[in-house]
Amino acid sequence: MFCCLISKFIKMKVLHLIDNMDLGGAQFIAKGIFEKYQNDDFHLFVLRKTDTIISVNHPNIVFSEASGKYSIKSLFEIKKYIIENNIEILHPYLLKSQIFAYTLKRFYFPKIKLIFHELGEIFMNESFIFKKFLEISKKKVDFYFAASKATKNELIKRAGIESDKIQVLYNYILFENFRKENIKIDIEKEKAKYKIQANEITLGYAGRLSKEKGCEYLIKSLPFVRSKVKLLVAGKGAEEPNLKQIVTSNNIENKVVFLGFIADIMLFYPLVDILIIPSEHESFGLIAIEAQALGIPVIASNTRGLNEVVINNKTGLLFERKNPEDLAKKIDKLIEDNELKKQVISGGYENVKQYSIDVYYKKMLASYSKIL
Repeated sequence: MFCCLISKFIKMKVLHLIDNMDLGGAQFIAKGIFEKYQNDDFHLFVLRKTDTIISVNHPNIVFSEASGKYSIKSLFEIKKYIIENNIEILHPYLLKSQIFAYTLKRFYFPKIKLIFHELGEIFMNESFIFKKFLEISKKKVDFYFAASKATKNELIKRAGIESDKIQVLYNYILFENFRKENIKIDIEKEKAKYKIQANEITLGYAGRLSKEKGCEYLIKSLPFVRSKVKLLVAGKGAEEPNLKQIVTSNNIENKVVFLGFIADIMLFYPLVDILIIPSEHESFGLIAIEAQALGIPVIASNTRGLNEVVINNKTGLLFERKNPEDLAKKIDKLIEDNELKKQVISGGYENVKQYSIDVYYKKMLASYSKIL
């Protein structure tokens, strides 16, 4: 209700920019905001077309005619769009969109307001060029959204951005998509398909199979786990051959199942007894929130961003980053201590309430209003 009132009385033409509408966190954030609130003053410009496109049900969605990753054709299309639609605020997601938005403000629209939305690239991109871009662009950026407190601290540390110019805007989940009544599969039948025995605890990993996601530490923890477990790995990526080699070299083929990419995550979660997030670094940890909403206990690496969502012994368990033996201890601890398990499930479910889309939208609109 409050969000609707803000939308009614504060009119501001906002153009969201994103490189593509492939499968990704930024893309789903934009999709949810545009579809739920149907704000006529919001526009979404997609810089290029890719093979996979997430559809968005909103009238103000525009795709550039460009298809190449490095094409600048869309830059001039955006310039024209800003003029035709009287855009007041530019809100780019991800680096390419931020570069385009900065260029447009610097050379064509000096009075337009510019908000950079940092979703985690700052943790992964250590290049000199990226650091210099942050430092140079801050002269033109009016405000920043950061996906976590850790992300905000990194913006301050790496680019010297003033604290009061950064709003922590935690990612949201759509609770209606993560309810137990939405489970449509025959769980026992699916477990049988993956040869999961009745006395086995199912561990779950979901995400890109890339180095920074730390799945290798999860796999390496399995020989140290006392309990009888089976690990389901959902995802694809460059690290997959290496991970399979680790499985083979540790002789644990009977404990690990690679599922590949799962388009509908609700085909995965119902099979999981404990979700493991072994990342080397994370800006936030949206998957932890999804699991908590479904009553699945979470064990995560004690790293910035993740430890804002998973509070040790309250909303989940934390293990020492890159330490397979410590992870194994936490897995056994959660399996063997039923009271602790109930405690973190309850705490996790309470925790997710602060990550609603309404809270997110209200904060976003308040920030728009502030810079105008």
